[in-house]
Amino acid sequence: MNVIFIELPKQDPDGESARDSVPYAAARLAAQAEARGALARADWAFLDQDTSDHGGDAAVCSAVLSAQPELAVFCLRSWNLDRSIWVAKRIRALLPATHLAAFGPEAADSSGLLREQAFDAIIEGEAEDAFLDLLEDAANRSLKPRYTSAAPANFVALPDPYLAGVLAPAPGKPVYFEARRGSGRACPLRYEPWPQGLVREAPKDHAPRLLRLASDKGASGFRIRGGAYPQGPDAASALKALAAANEGGVPVYAELDPSAIGDDEAFLWSDAALAEARAPLVSVNPASLSALGLSLDRDAFEAGIHALWTQGLHVKPALILGLPHDAYENVIDSFDYLGMAGMGQDTELWPLAVKPGTLIRASTHDYGIREFLERPPYWTVETEWMEEDDFLDAVADFEESFDVALAAPVKPCFKPSRGGFTSFADLRTDSGLDALVMSPEKLASSVTLLLSADDPDQAARVARAARSLKRENPYTLWQLVLVSDAGLPPDAVLSRLADAFSQPEHYFELERLYSLDPQPTFQTRLFFCTRSEPLALRALKELPRLETLYLLGQALPGPKLLEAFPFLAFDRDATPFELLYDVMSAYRDFPDLLVEAPRELFGP
Repeated sequence: MNVIFIELPKQDPDGESARDSVPYAAARLAAQAEARGALARADWAFLDQDTSDHGGDAAVCSAVLSAQPELAVFCLRSWNLDRSIWVAKRIRALLPATHLAAFGPEAADSSGLLREQAFDAIIEGEAEDAFLDLLEDAANRSLKPRYTSAAPANFVALPDPYLAGVLAPAPGKPVYFEARRGSGRACPLRYEPWPQGLVREAPKDHAPRLLRLASDKGASGFRIRGGAYPQGPDAASALKALAAANEGGVPVYAELDPSAIGDDEAFLWSDAALAEARAPLVSVNPASLSALGLSLDRDAFEAGIHALWTQGLHVKPALILGLPHDAYENVIDSFDYLGMAGMGQDTELWPLAVKPGTLIRASTHDYGIREFLERPPYWTVETEWMEEDDFLDAVADFEESFDVALAAPVKPCFKPSRGGFTSFADLRTDSGLDALVMSPEKLASSVTLLLSADDPDQAARVARAARSLKRENPYTLWQLVLVSDAGLPPDAVLSRLADAFSQPEHYFELERLYSLDPQPTFQTRLFFCTRSEPLALRALKELPRLETLYLLGQALPGPKLLEAFPFLAFDRDATPFELLYDVMSAYRDFPDLLVEAPRELFGP
């Protein structure tokens, strides 16, 4: 049987999120199917990595069409759910004989997925064993709508996809290790597709063997999944094994429980080349933690963080907004704790996600959740203790207190292609626009368009063409850059372009629901680009609905503009080293506002 596995990554304008995108979950299915004789190596394939990482919607459909699979299997996650559904429906129209199946965390709401009429079959819960049943039925052309395993998988016996040769470490990609399934106590926030309280550990030798493989193959990192690692009385020996295996110093990423970390453990993590430790804090409010079945020893948590800091290790605590019994004042208490402990700037802050398959989703009323987004990212909008304005105020306080942003700024990318797909187009001539419309399968999942701010007729043509561009690539991210040294673009032009390209229900858009920003859209981002300092200052003052991009000349702009910190575009190859040093120094605290752009693109 010809099977193709598809897992679409998070989208962002510069393609950075795709660096960590590896079809690990699908590889576990393929490894189990091979081990049980249900598939041969020649029977299946992953969607081409460049297409998956960087291709637009039309590119993904074109690649699947070329493969002519009998079965297409989608791994559904919150960031790719809507996009995957669209792709599946398009494949159904193009390849009516192909079976379409889905699994993954978003398959928890199988009834909702089946109502979408995009997939023939949904695998609920642990997928490895249920996938074998699906393959057998697919071979007989008799798929059932739902598949689920009759019993929890024998996790120890499941073949690891890397060690089985199903998944090879790729340049620029991390190696993943699933250390554990399940936890000793249920948390209402987590979706766990296995019986409550059932904890299964991977074989002890897998972690060092996989880290040695990552080290030998030059992987970009080693990422450990399955909660805090390691646990139990053998924790020290597990860390020593990691340190011994990591001869190449591959960066290790793991979730830790700081309250269980002492000086010895911190030293061993340093020896194992820990690059970043995620440390879920959730809240410091005892009532919130109690409602979730959690607890926090503040002193032990802080002591563990400092032990890791002493070894020069980076720790990222995680805090959640909108928890049961958390009012605005309680959130500020959490911020105060983070500030006093010196952890504020490194903290990740997220609204509570009411995900399908979780206890909190099934019992929102019991947990005081009044309103939340029904689709990804499932952010909470209102609780018994916080209204939407409280969320916005909390985010504003967080950003001001720790001088951080909730989300990285969206910026244009002037690289012509990414992974072989068009990521930038100069539309100041009609030919540039025609090339995009005529070849939708060549577009990347994020595209920067350069227009003249002095040509409203051309802007109108681009706005009219948006319908054609979006027809084949509805989930593309757009960055529209209007360039001029003569004047600001009319407000009517900006509104028409934004309305033409925007998709308000896009995951990338909704994920930034609480970002404090005057521009009304993120999935479609508007920029005014100029080398004129007076125009840049006017744009910053008069057009807050777009971003200002200043083109660097032979010197830094004046202090008035520099202190406003517009986006700064520069040509690394054409800029003198002394000026590059000044640029990097001036923007040391705001590196995300630096944009590389070839100088010749904007004329002499």
